[in-house]
Amino acid sequence: MPTVVRDGRVVAVSDLKDVSGTDPVVLYTCMPPYSKYVLRKLVIYNPDSDDHEVTLGEHNTTANSWSKDKLVVKVLAGQFVALGPDDLPSDYVMTTDPSTAILAWAAKLDAAVTAKNVKVKAEFEVL
Repeated sequence: MPTVVRDGRVVAVSDLKDVSGTDPVVLYTCMPPYSKYVLRKLVIYNPDSDDHEVTLGEHNTTANSWSKDKLVVKVLAGQFVALGPDDLPSDYVMTTDPSTAILAWAAKLDAAVTAKNVKVKAEFEVL
């Protein structure tokens, strides 16, 4: 998962992730602590034969538990969705105490896929 400097801003980009059901898939671990990871771009492709709701949110990787929904996107079967800063919430995920909980942005679906995994890629500004 690369982190780059673009136009004087630190940008973190997730790998292309396969999301197949209601279990969260970590997109980006929010480390180092006290850095805010703000979602700036989101790309979702649903090659499955069913429509899905993709939920992005805060996931506690230490306890392997979902903490909070941040965004829900409805993606029809075969649909490609690209969202930019104007389409996304200005909310963030931040790890404050790594000895207690390491937080991450994660994605999950409303239900298991029928045939093919939903593809998700995200870009974050680190503040």
